[in-house]
Amino acid sequence: MEDRAGREEQASTIRRGFDIPISLAHLHAAGQIIPVHLTFAVRVHDRLDDLPVEWPVGGSVSPPEAHYHVFQTRTFIEVWWQTFGQARDARACLVEVCDGAGKPVVFVPLCITASKGAKILSFIDEGSADYNAPILFPVPWEWSKPLAEKLWRDIIAALPAFDVVLLDKMPADVGGLVNPLHLISDGPNDVSCHESDLRRPWEEIDKAQPSRKTLLKKMRALERMAPCQYIIASEKAERDEIISALLQQKQRRFEETLVPGFDAEPEKQAFFEQGTEVFAKAGMLHLSAFKVGDEIVSTLWGLVRGKRYYALMIGFEAGEWAKYSVGRIIYYRTLEWLHRNGFDCMDLGIGDEPWKLEHCEITVPLTKKTEIRTWRGQFYIRRMQTMERLRATQAWQKLRPLKWIVLRAIRKRT
Repeated sequence: MEDRAGREEQASTIRRGFDIPISLAHLHAAGQIIPVHLTFAVRVHDRLDDLPVEWPVGGSVSPPEAHYHVFQTRTFIEVWWQTFGQARDARACLVEVCDGAGKPVVFVPLCITASKGAKILSFIDEGSADYNAPILFPVPWEWSKPLAEKLWRDIIAALPAFDVVLLDKMPADVGGLVNPLHLISDGPNDVSCHESDLRRPWEEIDKAQPSRKTLLKKMRALERMAPCQYIIASEKAERDEIISALLQQKQRRFEETLVPGFDAEPEKQAFFEQGTEVFAKAGMLHLSAFKVGDEIVSTLWGLVRGKRYYALMIGFEAGEWAKYSVGRIIYYRTLEWLHRNGFDCMDLGIGDEPWKLEHCEITVPLTKKTEIRTWRGQFYIRRMQTMERLRATQAWQKLRPLKWIVLRAIRKRT
């Protein structure tokens, strides 16, 4: 995140002190409610090198008191910035909030991007994160909506100018701590996240798998065809082989479903290519493949944070392999491996696809927040609402896939 000409100062500091009434924040002592006077220090950084030491890096070196998802770690942000961030010409707004004693309260990875003439404040995401949430620290008060609103106003006051706030995919809590930004959300997110609790006995998890007997039958059929292996990449050569297969499988799937893929958004491919080695070095990567003979027929790219596994991209071969459900096989083998190795959760992430609903017993509802700050923001939101109505029409649904057929045909000729 190097400085650019015309940027404002690298970091700004705003201190806001305010009395919190008994109904907003309190401590308990000897059965009594004691009012608290809170002073927040809000700093906004645009360089990773300026982040506080308490900001989680990822892997085993992060502070144990921090509650966070893998998507908010310094390592994730670094990879994101070198790929999505550069492609979007984003400005980092890495928010650090501490109390009056200098102890961390919340860290929020935000950015400002330009779109359709407006400056948009959002989480560092662009579709790469399943959960958008602050990094939270234990505090001796209870978060409430009025207190969260006050915190948000202080954060806004410390940020560079922008036109509209678009926050989405916000969970109600992170690791059991209340997410104050969820308290000020203004509606449900369009889709949810889905996960499986791996603390249950394997017999219970295994029995709950949809069409389990049929899947095991297909696995035995593949074993008769050729030796089968479930591989977790541990060396660079393995990672290179698996990521190459995964990206090809995924691009083919994009084309089959007539949606934009790596050809339209190369930064997505760059994120996984560059991130594979960075996350592996940090001890955060879980990259697996299912092989039949010497051929990789399915792949799964995930990240880990403690005992939680996040599945981010799955790939599988088509053609003759489709009848063996090789995508479901690698999911099953990964689920089995995670349980055997003491993981608590397999998180399939954002999206309400039927297969996620079938395989996961836990749904995590998410919320979003839209806040218009200027007339440019108002114009941007109206434009987006118009586009949403247009995309919902039958004519759009029929014509939109044709766009990608034509564009890909042109690319193949050039």
